[in-house]
Amino acid sequence: MDEDAARFDARAAAWDANAHRRKLARNIVTAMAQTGIFARELPNVLDFGCGTGLLTLELADRAGHVTGLDTSPGMLAELSAKLEQAGLGNVSVLQADLAAGDPLPGSYDLITSAMALHHLPDPAVVLKRLFAVANPGAHLALADLDAEGGRFHDDNAGVYHHGFDRIDLADMLAGIGFTGIAAATAATIEKAGKNGLTVPFTVFLMTARKPASCCAPSKL
Repeated sequence: MDEDAARFDARAAAWDANAHRRKLARNIVTAMAQTGIFARELPNVLDFGCGTGLLTLELADRAGHVTGLDTSPGMLAELSAKLEQAGLGNVSVLQADLAAGDPLPGSYDLITSAMALHHLPDPAVVLKRLFAVANPGAHLALADLDAEGGRFHDDNAGVYHHGFDRIDLADMLAGIGFTGIAAATAATIEKAGKNGLTVPFTVFLMTARKPASCCAPSKL
């Protein structure tokens, strides 16, 4: 197991205790709904970097099936326990490291990710793989921090990007082949700074689509 996965394993049991994280998942789903993503049928959804499944579970009653994917077995164990307790049969978990080349079976009508991109050394590598397994016409919905200069996390270990410039990320998606790219602010998280003052950090939702005329998805 790599150091980043081990770091999240250590945090898994207490992850959901953070009220900001629970509220953020709800805000992201609300922002997604405002784009009209849920107006079409979504037989298969992939939640990349799902963690304990805060977003995954919000999607469960809006899709035929949701796969929660993460590199951390500890995080996925927390999600699996929730699924068993709730008796949800339309959600599954998958441990895989797409950046390392692990296989990703299936194809998807919606791919989501919440606060996971900034933990990837090279997001383009993973986004290309997600593009490959997206069905033609599928939606992509990425939520992450706007550029924040390294002030958001109390510990920046495992944080490879201090948020993102929306234009730069949109250009990256366009270069991969996504179209219809748009972004909006999904939430604002307020945290106490080192000087005791409250600092607001915005989280964007960037949506895009794989062209409907694109080639059939491949299994990577």
